[in-house]
Amino acid sequence: MTAKSENLKPEKEIKTKSAEHNSANEQNKEQTQQTEATPIVSKQKLLEAGTYFGHKASQWHPKMQSYILKKPKNGTHILDVVKTQKTLEIAYQLIHKLASKGASFIFVGTKKQAKKVVEAQAERTNSIFVSERWLGGTLTNKKTILSRLKQMQELEVHAENNFSNYTKKEGVLMAKKLAKLQKNLNGIRGLKFINNDKLIMLVADPNKDIIAIKEAKKAKVKVIGIMDSNTDPSLLDFGIPANDDSVKSITLIFTILADAIATAKGGKALFAYQPTESIVLPEDPDKEQKAINKFKKFSADAQNQIHQKNFTARVKPEAHSKEKEENKEQKQGE
Repeated sequence: MTAKSENLKPEKEIKTKSAEHNSANEQNKEQTQQTEATPIVSKQKLLEAGTYFGHKASQWHPKMQSYILKKPKNGTHILDVVKTQKTLEIAYQLIHKLASKGASFIFVGTKKQAKKVVEAQAERTNSIFVSERWLGGTLTNKKTILSRLKQMQELEVHAENNFSNYTKKEGVLMAKKLAKLQKNLNGIRGLKFINNDKLIMLVADPNKDIIAIKEAKKAKVKVIGIMDSNTDPSLLDFGIPANDDSVKSITLIFTILADAIATAKGGKALFAYQPTESIVLPEDPDKEQKAINKFKKFSADAQNQIHQKNFTARVKPEAHSKEKEENKEQKQGE
């Protein structure tokens, strides 16, 4: 009995382990299916962000044809949000893979609508960025750029001591020079630690930052970015068709791209694969300003109408009295 039970014991263990293995496989399969079923971002959120708005049909780039819906709306091209969603997910997976292998990233966005999100997401992922003027040689002539960075750091040391070793005039001039250097170089302080071979450029508007892209090509740096209906897709190694003129659109796209870097380093995603209701986008400052201007114009028009009514109300009795006097004089003359 003992020998028989001992012989049966391993079979029971094998069956148990096999059942556990199958159960684990089923759970993994369910998790994979769940992940696959969850889009990187909902079409609803893409529409809310206005990612589908292109430029006027007359301004389009022919190579963007496959990303644009056939019929323009009010003369404006409409980008296909289905393709935006798909390419954004591919870009996310690509960046995540590169980041997990030790790649570095430079965020580029010098247009007004991109500055804040470029700075915020670069800082969140410990990446370098350019949100002001692109300095020629940033990637192809690092020696010159690094010498400027060194000069900036030296001036910062003097600034901490209020330029005490210099005259007042010299101090003022040095402070101005420091401010200019900080404006252009703040985002690339870590450039000396960056190797071009492992660098990826993320650009908000290829047309606006064409100089940066051309330099990236010379330095053999891969470029991933947003491509609007007026963008030449061949400028990019990988592009995401979307509106590059809206704060909401750029914020949504760039936060998701930054999520790929953050999660690869063990951080949390803010927008990628998150519930639609938890994704809060900033208001477009241009839109707010237009609303304010519209309200001001409405108020001014309303006030003018009130003044006009008051003026008419004052003038009418006077005109009526004058007319009455004239009629009276005519009767007396008769």
